[in-house]
Amino acid sequence: MAKRIMDFEQFSLYADFEKIVGIILERNGFRIEEPSKAAGYDYLAVIENTFAYVEVKLYKSKLPKLDLLRKACDRLLSQRDNQNAKLILVISSYVTPSLKQEIFDDSGIIIWDARILLALAFDFSTIYYDLQSILVRAFDAPLDDTFVVDNGVKSEIISSLISSRTSVRSVPVINIGANLCSELHKLKPGRADAANFENKCIEILKYLFKNNTDLTLWEPQPITDDGLHRFDLLCRIISIHQNTFWAELAHDFHTRYVLFEFKNYTDEIKQGQIYTTEKYLFLTALRSVSFIIARNGADENAVKAAKGALKEAGKLIVILTATDVCDMLNLKDKGDEPAVVLRKKIDDMLVALTR
Repeated sequence: MAKRIMDFEQFSLYADFEKIVGIILERNGFRIEEPSKAAGYDYLAVIENTFAYVEVKLYKSKLPKLDLLRKACDRLLSQRDNQNAKLILVISSYVTPSLKQEIFDDSGIIIWDARILLALAFDFSTIYYDLQSILVRAFDAPLDDTFVVDNGVKSEIISSLISSRTSVRSVPVINIGANLCSELHKLKPGRADAANFENKCIEILKYLFKNNTDLTLWEPQPITDDGLHRFDLLCRIISIHQNTFWAELAHDFHTRYVLFEFKNYTDEIKQGQIYTTEKYLFLTALRSVSFIIARNGADENAVKAAKGALKEAGKLIVILTATDVCDMLNLKDKGDEPAVVLRKKIDDMLVALTR
């Protein structure tokens, strides 16, 4: 196993980033308020006679995934209940000027990326370095020339916001993930709906991760070369994109492929299911990671067996419940990274692992 492993402390970054965005807004003359929890944005920001709904997204890649960016824009647009309200989506990644303009033309949403945040923070040394620290920790890499601040544009950022005009109106957002979650829970546990559960899980995984940056291949029920074993789904990790969950997974566990198994059991799965899955994993075949989607989770012995496979053979077996899957779907609907749930599951295993 590689020395570098995914850092469970990364989860505090989401709160840290949202907080520092609020501080930057205040230092630049905005009066900010936190809306009710029911609102689909993080801040109401007011400056002069202009008010804006501000949504904050921390992404761990220097360039955002377009599917998540579009989801975040759709959700923010659905919150516009006053045509005079400006809409600002603040993200930690870099967005090209042409994409910013395209998004504004389509949705009326103004994108403030990391470069704009750095420009707005530039005159406040402590805040500037705190922001840099958050970005470096999020990307797990130094900032490159993409994030060099053009301090000359700082004066234009707020004036451009105030003068912006759009005729795009709010539209209801279609929560595909919520619909998929509902469909998953409508299936009955047990053998009768086992095939339907498997097919629905594959449909869900494709919604979550089939985006030209995460997973490819999507080979259902491949058979091992000895003809003795058949597993449910095999995917190939697209590892050329930096700072993604799957690229980190490929690096940390020396894997190129990831195996998915689906268990629509009425009860928790037992250690026997873990041992069966472990047989399918081979480090020499670059296939050392598996995710088991078990409708009702796993019992204590199954969890111990999964930890044993990691300790003794370096094979990572992560158990996900139907609730975990729905949590990922909810994140995707909001334009957040669904892999947050997977990171947390793996971190929990690694942190608690003993000799």
